[in-house]
Amino acid sequence: MPEESRPVTAKYDGVIFDMDGTLVRPLLDFGAIRAELGIDAGDGIIEAIAAMPPARRAEAEEGLTLRELAAAKRAILMPSAGETLAAVRAAGLKTALLTRNTQPAMRIVLDKFKLAFDLAWAREDGPIKPGPQGVLRACAALGIAPGRTMCVGDFEYDISAARSAGAASTLLTHDPDPPAFADQADHVIRSLSELPELLGIHG
Repeated sequence: MPEESRPVTAKYDGVIFDMDGTLVRPLLDFGAIRAELGIDAGDGIIEAIAAMPPARRAEAEEGLTLRELAAAKRAILMPSAGETLAAVRAAGLKTALLTRNTQPAMRIVLDKFKLAFDLAWAREDGPIKPGPQGVLRACAALGIAPGRTMCVGDFEYDISAARSAGAASTLLTHDPDPPAFADQADHVIRSLSELPELLGIHG
């Protein structure tokens, strides 16, 4: 969309969304997955699986994928998710989805709720959070500067990736008490309906 057609108050050129816990309710029990696979609390599940011996890694990857597919099929859209995404797109901002989830599960969610993004990448598509590479690659693909990009997620990895890439970050929290890492985010919201105002597209 041409620059002049955007709301003059817009503060950003693009928004990168997380999926689980941000656009859809978190249904994966990561604690149970870690216990089942013998992964220490706090360790990244995908990273821990990648470090396993080949035979065990293949079994763990299959088990994780089955859990992700089952959760995707039961997915419930977060309140205001559809309306907020539509508002962002209507304002002419670029949109991206970056998830650590597997690609088939991501496609199930996108198709189920008819969610459209300028690009949508799962872990098979390249470097994943918490590193900044996914955010930087997405910005480059969309033709926007990281400094004019807002990353929205519900977990520390989302905030870390945004900060390392030089993008702004918004933490969507579901708990009465914000998590310990909340102070690392530029903004903290309790509903996606608060996002348009942060982006400057509410006018």
